[in-house]
Order: sequence, then structure tokens, then C-alpha cells
Amino acid sequence: MEGFWAPPHGRIETSDSSEKEGVIREVKEETGLKVTPIKSILTQAADTKVRTVSFWLVESGSDEIVLNDESSDYRWCSVEEALKMPLYPGTKTLFENVEKGELKLDQQ
Repeated sequence: MEGFWAPPHGRIETSDSSEKEGVIREVKEETGLKVTPIKSILTQAADTKVRTVSFWLVESGSDEIVLNDESSDYRWCSVEEALKMPLYPGTKTLFENVEKGELKLDQQ
């Protein structure tokens, strides 16, 4: 799905001891950021080759982004700005739910 915007993402690998560990690894691989997963905010049917996709709220211990060869750009944006970009269908659903107030992107 080249040309679509999405948060850092990937599959859990057999070397990952948990989904949290997979989140840490994938974000590090794609952005160089060291993160601590706070909580899973949504798990839904996937629109790609896997059965489900989970979105996680994370806290970053660093702010220097170093993209790998899978990513062409990055940006921080509001939910409204994100919904104007070409999004993976599952990512669009996530942001639509946040915009409607059905999901909260905070630590509570």
C-alpha cells in the first residue's frame, strides 16, 4: 500500500516475547525512537495479510527520528490533519473513532 500514511507498524516476530516487545522493536526499526508501550487502544480486523491489527499508545524516551528504508517521511499532526491524508483503512478507522470521541489518545 505504497503512498499511504501510517504510524510505525509491523508484525510480531517469533523472537518477540510479547506484543509490547514487538511494538518497541518495530518503532525502533522504523523511526529510531525508543518507546515504552503504555496501553493498547484498539484491536480490530486487519486490512492486510494478518488477521488483526492493534494500535498502541506509547511514550517516547527520545525525539531524534531516523527513518529506515521502509519510510519516506514523518510528521506530527492533529487527528483532523491525519484524516486528510491517504491512510490505510484501519488507520483511518482509528482516527475517525478518535474524532468522534469513541477513543481517547491519553494514558487514562
